[in-house]
Amino acid sequence: MGQLDNKIAIVTGAGGGIGGAIALRFAREGAQIAVADIDGETAKSRAAEITQQGGQAVPIVADVTRKTSAEQMAQAALSRWGRIDILVNVAGGAQVKPVIEVSETEWDHIIDMNLKSVFLCSQAVLPTMIKQNYGKIVSISSIYGFTGNATRASYSAAKAGVAVFTKSLALEVVGQGVNVNAVAPGRILTDRVRSHYTEEEWNERVVQIPMKRAGTPEEIASTALFLVLDENKYITGQTIHVNGAWLNW
Repeated sequence: MGQLDNKIAIVTGAGGGIGGAIALRFAREGAQIAVADIDGETAKSRAAEITQQGGQAVPIVADVTRKTSAEQMAQAALSRWGRIDILVNVAGGAQVKPVIEVSETEWDHIIDMNLKSVFLCSQAVLPTMIKQNYGKIVSISSIYGFTGNATRASYSAAKAGVAVFTKSLALEVVGQGVNVNAVAPGRILTDRVRSHYTEEEWNERVVQIPMKRAGTPEEIASTALFLVLDENKYITGQTIHVNGAWLNW
Protein backbone atom coordinates (compact mmCIF):
# COMPACT_ATOMS: atom_id res chain seq x y z
CA MET A 1 0.00 0.00 0.00
CA GLY A 2 1.33 3.39 -1.00
CA GLN A 3 0.74 6.55 0.98
CA LEU A 4 -1.13 8.12 -1.95
CA ASP A 5 -3.07 5.14 -3.26
CA ASN A 6 -5.92 6.21 -5.57
CA LYS A 7 -5.10 9.92 -5.26
CA ILE A 8 -5.16 12.04 -8.43
CA ALA A 9 -2.29 14.53 -8.66
CA ILE A 10 -1.45 17.25 -11.16
CA VAL A 11 2.21 18.24 -11.17
CA THR A 12 3.16 21.26 -13.29
CA GLY A 13 6.69 21.60 -14.58
CA ALA A 14 6.87 17.83 -14.22
CA GLY A 15 9.45 17.51 -16.97
CA GLY A 16 12.09 19.33 -14.92
CA GLY A 17 14.32 18.19 -12.08
CA ILE A 18 12.17 19.08 -9.07
CA GLY A 19 8.84 18.57 -10.81
CA GLY A 20 10.01 15.26 -12.20
CA ALA A 21 11.19 14.04 -8.80
CA ILE A 22 7.82 14.95 -7.27
CA ALA A 23 5.87 13.22 -10.03
CA LEU A 24 7.99 10.07 -9.71
CA ARG A 25 7.77 9.98 -5.90
CA PHE A 26 4.02 10.52 -5.84
CA ALA A 27 3.55 7.80 -8.47
CA ARG A 28 5.63 5.37 -6.41
CA GLU A 29 3.29 6.11 -3.51
CA GLY A 30 0.30 5.10 -5.61
CA ALA A 31 -0.95 8.41 -7.02
CA GLN A 32 -2.12 8.70 -10.61
CA ILE A 33 -0.23 11.60 -12.15
CA ALA A 34 -1.16 14.26 -14.67
CA VAL A 35 2.32 15.14 -15.93
CA ALA A 36 1.94 18.76 -17.02
CA ASP A 37 4.66 20.62 -18.87
CA ILE A 38 4.88 23.26 -21.58
CA ASP A 39 7.18 20.91 -23.51
CA GLY A 40 5.06 18.09 -24.87
CA GLU A 41 7.96 15.74 -25.54
CA THR A 42 9.31 16.22 -22.03
CA ALA A 43 5.87 15.53 -20.58
CA LYS A 44 5.56 12.34 -22.64
CA SER A 45 9.02 11.20 -21.59
CA ARG A 46 8.28 11.72 -17.90
CA ALA A 47 4.92 9.98 -18.13
CA ALA A 48 6.58 7.05 -19.89
CA GLU A 49 9.22 6.87 -17.16
CA ILE A 50 6.51 6.67 -14.52
CA THR A 51 4.66 3.99 -16.45
CA GLN A 52 7.83 1.95 -16.91
CA GLN A 53 8.29 1.99 -13.14
CA GLY A 54 4.82 0.57 -12.64
CA GLY A 55 2.98 3.82 -12.02
CA GLN A 56 0.08 5.49 -13.81
CA ALA A 57 0.54 8.79 -15.61
CA VAL A 58 -0.70 10.80 -18.56
CA PRO A 59 1.15 13.70 -20.21
CA ILE A 60 -0.60 17.05 -20.54
CA VAL A 61 0.83 19.94 -22.54
CA ALA A 62 0.08 23.12 -20.61
CA ASP A 63 1.26 26.72 -20.66
CA VAL A 64 0.32 27.53 -17.10
CA THR A 65 0.86 31.26 -17.61
CA ARG A 66 -2.40 31.27 -19.61
CA LYS A 67 -5.80 30.95 -17.96
CA THR A 68 -7.36 28.87 -20.74
CA SER A 69 -4.44 26.43 -20.71
CA ALA A 70 -4.56 26.03 -16.92
CA GLU A 71 -8.29 25.38 -17.11
CA GLN A 72 -7.85 22.85 -19.92
CA MET A 73 -5.19 21.07 -17.86
CA ALA A 74 -7.54 20.75 -14.90
CA GLN A 75 -10.40 19.64 -17.13
CA ALA A 76 -8.24 16.98 -18.77
CA ALA A 77 -7.45 15.46 -15.39
CA LEU A 78 -11.07 15.73 -14.26
CA SER A 79 -12.38 14.13 -17.46
CA ARG A 80 -10.00 11.20 -17.11
CA TRP A 81 -10.31 10.49 -13.39
CA GLY A 82 -13.39 12.35 -12.16
CA ARG A 83 -11.57 14.14 -9.35
CA ILE A 84 -8.45 16.16 -8.53
CA ASP A 85 -6.94 15.53 -5.12
CA ILE A 86 -3.53 17.18 -5.37
CA LEU A 87 -1.98 20.08 -7.27
CA VAL A 88 1.75 20.72 -7.10
CA ASN A 89 2.81 24.02 -8.70
CA VAL A 90 6.42 23.59 -9.80
CA ALA A 91 6.56 25.32 -13.20
CA GLY A 92 8.79 28.38 -13.17
CA GLY A 93 12.09 29.84 -14.21
CA ALA A 94 14.62 32.55 -13.41
CA GLN A 95 16.50 35.32 -15.14
CA VAL A 96 19.92 36.60 -14.09
CA LYS A 97 20.09 40.30 -14.89
CA PRO A 98 20.36 43.53 -12.86
CA VAL A 99 17.11 45.45 -12.44
CA ILE A 100 18.34 48.38 -14.49
CA GLU A 101 18.64 46.10 -17.53
CA VAL A 102 15.39 44.15 -17.16
CA SER A 103 12.74 45.01 -19.72
CA GLU A 104 9.06 45.21 -18.85
CA THR A 105 8.43 42.15 -21.02
CA GLU A 106 11.13 40.16 -19.23
CA TRP A 107 9.77 41.18 -15.83
CA ASP A 108 6.25 40.15 -16.77
CA HIS A 109 7.48 36.81 -18.12
CA ILE A 110 9.24 35.86 -14.87
CA ILE A 111 6.29 36.96 -12.74
CA ASP A 112 3.90 35.04 -14.98
CA MET A 113 5.95 31.83 -14.87
CA ASN A 114 6.52 31.81 -11.13
CA LEU A 115 3.54 33.58 -9.55
CA LYS A 116 0.69 34.04 -12.00
CA SER A 117 0.90 30.33 -12.86
CA VAL A 118 0.33 29.42 -9.20
CA PHE A 119 -2.75 31.64 -9.10
CA LEU A 120 -4.17 30.31 -12.37
CA CYS A 121 -3.62 26.63 -11.62
CA SER A 122 -4.95 26.95 -8.08
CA GLN A 123 -7.99 28.79 -9.37
CA ALA A 124 -8.55 26.07 -11.98
CA VAL A 125 -8.65 23.18 -9.49
CA LEU A 126 -10.32 24.87 -6.54
CA PRO A 127 -13.96 24.45 -7.64
CA THR A 128 -13.42 20.69 -7.84
CA MET A 129 -11.53 20.50 -4.56
CA ILE A 130 -14.12 22.56 -2.71
CA LYS A 131 -16.95 20.46 -4.15
CA GLN A 132 -15.13 17.32 -2.98
CA ASN A 133 -14.40 18.92 0.39
CA TYR A 134 -10.89 17.63 -0.19
CA GLY A 135 -7.71 18.92 -1.81
CA LYS A 136 -4.02 19.56 -1.34
CA ILE A 137 -2.16 22.39 -3.05
CA VAL A 138 1.62 22.66 -2.74
CA SER A 139 3.58 25.38 -4.52
CA ILE A 140 7.31 25.79 -4.94
CA SER A 141 8.67 29.06 -3.55
CA SER A 142 12.42 29.69 -3.02
CA ILE A 143 14.93 30.80 -0.44
CA TYR A 144 15.33 33.91 -2.60
CA GLY A 145 11.73 34.80 -1.83
CA PHE A 146 12.91 35.39 1.74
CA THR A 147 16.48 36.64 1.31
CA GLY A 148 16.30 38.39 -2.04
CA ASN A 149 19.10 37.99 -4.56
CA ALA A 150 21.12 40.48 -6.57
CA THR A 151 20.41 40.07 -10.31
CA ARG A 152 17.33 37.93 -9.62
CA ALA A 153 14.90 40.59 -8.39
CA SER A 154 11.97 39.47 -10.53
CA TYR A 155 12.36 35.83 -9.53
CA SER A 156 12.80 36.70 -5.85
CA ALA A 157 9.73 38.95 -5.89
CA ALA A 158 7.65 36.25 -7.56
CA LYS A 159 8.73 33.57 -5.09
CA ALA A 160 7.99 35.87 -2.15
CA GLY A 161 4.58 36.32 -3.72
CA VAL A 162 4.08 32.55 -3.82
CA ALA A 163 4.63 32.34 -0.06
CA VAL A 164 2.15 35.13 0.70
CA PHE A 165 -0.37 33.84 -1.84
CA THR A 166 -0.13 30.48 -0.07
CA LYS A 167 -1.00 32.07 3.29
CA SER A 168 -3.86 34.05 1.80
CA LEU A 169 -5.42 31.17 -0.11
CA ALA A 170 -5.11 28.86 2.90
CA LEU A 171 -7.18 31.35 4.91
CA GLU A 172 -9.79 31.59 2.15
CA VAL A 173 -10.42 27.85 1.94
CA VAL A 174 -9.82 26.77 5.54
CA GLY A 175 -12.70 24.62 6.70
CA GLN A 176 -13.48 23.50 3.14
CA GLY A 177 -11.20 20.48 3.18
CA VAL A 178 -8.40 22.12 1.21
CA ASN A 179 -4.85 22.50 2.52
CA VAL A 180 -2.52 25.01 0.88
CA ASN A 181 1.21 25.01 1.58
CA ALA A 182 4.53 25.80 -0.06
CA VAL A 183 8.10 24.55 -0.12
CA ALA A 184 11.03 26.97 -0.34
CA PRO A 185 14.13 25.15 -1.61
CA GLY A 186 17.62 26.44 -1.13
CA ARG A 187 20.36 25.39 -3.55
CA ILE A 188 19.17 22.20 -5.21
CA LEU A 189 21.32 20.12 -7.53
CA THR A 190 19.33 19.76 -10.74
CA ASP A 191 20.84 19.30 -14.18
CA ARG A 192 19.67 22.75 -15.23
CA VAL A 193 21.13 24.50 -12.19
CA ARG A 194 24.42 22.64 -12.36
CA SER A 195 24.86 23.48 -16.05
CA HIS A 196 25.09 27.19 -15.23
CA TYR A 197 28.36 26.85 -13.28
CA THR A 198 31.89 25.61 -13.72
CA GLU A 199 33.15 23.08 -11.17
CA GLU A 200 34.98 25.83 -9.29
CA GLU A 201 31.97 28.16 -9.29
CA TRP A 202 29.68 25.39 -8.05
CA ASN A 203 32.04 24.43 -5.22
CA GLU A 204 32.26 28.07 -4.14
CA ARG A 205 28.49 28.21 -3.82
CA VAL A 206 28.10 24.90 -2.04
CA VAL A 207 30.63 25.85 0.64
CA GLN A 208 28.35 28.77 1.58
CA ILE A 209 25.73 26.28 2.78
CA PRO A 210 26.14 25.31 6.46
CA MET A 211 25.46 21.66 5.60
CA LYS A 212 28.25 21.90 2.98
CA ARG A 213 26.22 20.27 0.23
CA ALA A 214 23.38 21.06 -2.12
CA GLY A 215 20.00 19.49 -1.70
CA THR A 216 18.51 17.00 -4.12
CA PRO A 217 15.24 17.09 -6.04
CA GLU A 218 14.24 13.97 -4.14
CA GLU A 219 14.49 15.85 -0.84
CA ILE A 220 12.05 18.44 -2.17
CA ALA A 221 9.78 15.62 -3.33
CA SER A 222 9.82 14.09 0.16
CA THR A 223 8.80 17.42 1.67
CA ALA A 224 5.98 17.85 -0.83
CA LEU A 225 4.82 14.33 -0.02
CA PHE A 226 4.76 15.15 3.70
CA LEU A 227 2.50 18.12 3.01
CA VAL A 228 -0.09 16.18 1.02
CA LEU A 229 -0.48 13.27 3.43
CA ASP A 230 -3.85 13.14 5.18
CA GLU A 231 -2.17 12.65 8.54
CA ASN A 232 -0.75 16.19 8.22
CA LYS A 233 -4.03 17.94 7.43
CA TYR A 234 -3.65 20.40 10.34
CA ILE A 235 -0.77 22.02 8.45
CA THR A 236 -1.94 24.79 6.12
CA GLY A 237 -0.74 28.24 5.08
CA GLN A 238 2.87 27.29 5.74
CA THR A 239 6.10 27.49 3.77
CA ILE A 240 8.58 24.74 4.61
CA HIS A 241 12.23 25.71 4.13
CA VAL A 242 14.54 23.03 2.75
CA ASN A 243 17.98 24.61 2.55
CA GLY A 244 20.58 22.91 4.76
CA ALA A 245 20.32 25.81 7.28
CA TRP A 246 21.37 28.30 4.59
CA LEU A 247 18.62 30.73 5.61
CA ASN A 248 20.05 30.79 9.14
CA TRP A 249 23.65 31.41 8.08
